[in-house]
Amino acid sequence: MAMMGPDMTQTDLLILGGGITGATTACLAARRGWSVTLLERGDLASGASGATSHMLHGGLRYLEHGRFGLVREALYERRFWLDRAPEFSRGVRFLVPLRRDGRVGALKLRAGLWLYDRLAGSLNIEPASAHSAADLGRLEPSIDAANLSGGGAYTDGVMDDAGLAIALVREARAHGALIRTYREPTDARQLDDGTFEISARDRLAEGEPRTSDVVRARVIVNATGSWSDAVRSWFARERHREFVVPHLKPSRGIHLVYPSLTRGHGLLFFARSDGRVLFVVPFAGRSLVGTTEVPVDSPPTAEQLLPTIDEIRYLRRELEGVLPGSAAVAPLAVLSGIRPLMSNGNRVGRASREHRGVGEGGRGTHTGGKYTTARGMARDVLAVAARRLGRSGEATADDLPARLAQWPEATDPEALADEAINDLFARTLDDVMRRRSRLWLSDDRGLEKVGAVATALGIRLGWSLARRNSEVDQYRALVAAERELIAQSGGRTA
Repeated sequence: MAMMGPDMTQTDLLILGGGITGATTACLAARRGWSVTLLERGDLASGASGATSHMLHGGLRYLEHGRFGLVREALYERRFWLDRAPEFSRGVRFLVPLRRDGRVGALKLRAGLWLYDRLAGSLNIEPASAHSAADLGRLEPSIDAANLSGGGAYTDGVMDDAGLAIALVREARAHGALIRTYREPTDARQLDDGTFEISARDRLAEGEPRTSDVVRARVIVNATGSWSDAVRSWFARERHREFVVPHLKPSRGIHLVYPSLTRGHGLLFFARSDGRVLFVVPFAGRSLVGTTEVPVDSPPTAEQLLPTIDEIRYLRRELEGVLPGSAAVAPLAVLSGIRPLMSNGNRVGRASREHRGVGEGGRGTHTGGKYTTARGMARDVLAVAARRLGRSGEATADDLPARLAQWPEATDPEALADEAINDLFARTLDDVMRRRSRLWLSDDRGLEKVGAVATALGIRLGWSLARRNSEVDQYRALVAAERELIAQSGGRTA
């Protein structure tokens, strides 16, 4: 990758967005020997890619809508990630309790589980099974078996969403990719030779504004998820074009984080009020419960990023219907993410999870899709980019190493700060508390250690005392806001 001055970089591929799509694309391109620059406006995986259901799955519920091709692809990719990223993923047995008055009966469930196994073929993790209500009660005593007609069980993958995305970016950097977080594009132009020149400012720079980074790229990939329409519109304005037609119909989904509610099983169950598929997902000694689906604008407003009391109440109420004991347990936290669903005229609950790529004069926007199928999406991105770069006939490296490297999570604030800054791209306190450690999942949400972690980060990053205090105040305020929402939803916080 050639440097062309103090702040000028020339690159084959410029990727805008550090979620799972941008991370996977950067990793695959760098391993092919391409020069790659990734710019992210915030932290890596700080959007929807860090607020998922933490599942690597085929999408059992998509079978109801006839999305057999999507499910088959996702099941193939599920096996790939479990094999290549075992430090970040594992198989988990999910129980499916069926209520006597539920919208799905035993025959429909058995047919769905049979088809799920068949579509996975030899890559299946473990065969599905049918169970009586008594069986489910023995397997998971927390389930209200008295109102069940029976059910089933199947195995899917559970993963660390932010951790996996960061690991992919680490692999990209190891192969020469340049990674810049908290960079906001401020100017764009296309040069006579067809390359693009993008200026981006450092959003975290203190004191006097520093010169913007300038990147000259032969191909730009817009991988900004639910903000991809906004980025497309920004490019159009910068080039004095008309507003572009939006491609997205995003939706907000939230998850509640509980102390562990099961004996290690996941649950797939159907909401009593509207029949939606909901999950209880075991992760890091906690239970994630979700998710909702609320339409938002493209791009979403700041208010639309936030969970609502009604969504929290909905999940708590539906959870209590299958796990009555959860009524006495307060959620620890709430997550909110915006899914970049494609606009296709369907209502949000049936919006397509397939991905789509659109080329616009040397820029490619790639959005939609599922976390599990990010590799297929990245391959499609690179196929288009290769033609523009004249590399279509080149041999390509294997997408990922045989085992994607994990890092030992430090618990001491000093060691954690060193690791997070030097190896894991962290630049703020929230980056470390939420995405470089599991402190946010502790009983006190990491508040006991937040001051020490902030001090260690501040020493290494040259923060002023005011900046250090601001970082702590912001984290405390986020935790307080979540606790207040949970309290207002009808129960005390833990």
